[in-house]
Amino acid sequence: MIKFIFKRIIRSIPVIILVMVLSFFIIHLMPGDPIRTMLGDKAPQEQILSMQKELNLDKPIIQQFFIWTNQIFHFDLGTSIFWKEPIIDIILKRIEPTMILALIAIVISILIGLPTGLLAAKKHGKFFDKFFSVLSLISISLPAFWIAIILIQLLCVKISIFPVSGYHRIADVGLLTSLYELLLPGIILGIMHSGQIARMTRTTMLDVLEQDYLRTARAKGVKEKQVINIHAFINALLPIVMIVGFSFANLLGGAAVIEQLFNIPGTGNLAITAILSRDYPLIQGTLLFVAVIFIIMNMIVDIICGLINPKTRCE
Repeated sequence: MIKFIFKRIIRSIPVIILVMVLSFFIIHLMPGDPIRTMLGDKAPQEQILSMQKELNLDKPIIQQFFIWTNQIFHFDLGTSIFWKEPIIDIILKRIEPTMILALIAIVISILIGLPTGLLAAKKHGKFFDKFFSVLSLISISLPAFWIAIILIQLLCVKISIFPVSGYHRIADVGLLTSLYELLLPGIILGIMHSGQIARMTRTTMLDVLEQDYLRTARAKGVKEKQVINIHAFINALLPIVMIVGFSFANLLGGAAVIEQLFNIPGTGNLAITAILSRDYPLIQGTLLFVAVIFIIMNMIVDIICGLINPKTRCE
């Protein structure tokens, strides 16, 4: 197992290098000058040149890339042009709400998706299965902002159960208040991701239920409940774990639309703000940070799958 984990880590390194290269060069293709955006069109030329030199923007782009890479190897993502703060500090301040939001959403999506998918597989071809197909399709198809606007109007404006927007850090208001503020956006994201988990659970369970060893178990008198909930579910677990892991990685990457709608200061919100202000170092740092989290989450999912089914270690 240790050898498998080591190989998986080594395989992630080229992906991270590719992300670094793309993050740097694609950002520099963006139109607009960040220095003029920040200082204004009437800024003196001397001030513009001074800031370009300070940020190394006066150097050739290849040289800028190697300077940036060297900083990263020293765990320094640079300094934000607009905030004038170390980028790693800005990102760490924003990761708390994104992490909590992702955890709430993934728990809700599992609580909805897993039992619903199992029940649909049990009731295959019956009314619930057909009803489930429609519901899961709606869950996957509806855009996040549409669901969010409907629920904000209903639960925040009409009934006033949840706050309309905003988030306060745990250190300022306590864990329960912070969780409460993120509950509604977490429910919305949970509903959206529950459709994928439910469909994967149903499809995988239906495949497994057709296997010969389950027919043999039934023929030996094993109860149907035990056949489905234990024997079939354990063997269907691998793809379900994968879809849950990928969903969680996507959520950690920043649910930008939801964070914008609810004015949550998370990483998705930060990425949009950085792009709008053309803050090159912050865009690069945020993209790299999110991509590394995504790669690490995929690696963890692969390792968990390797633990569940040792055959996957050979793939």
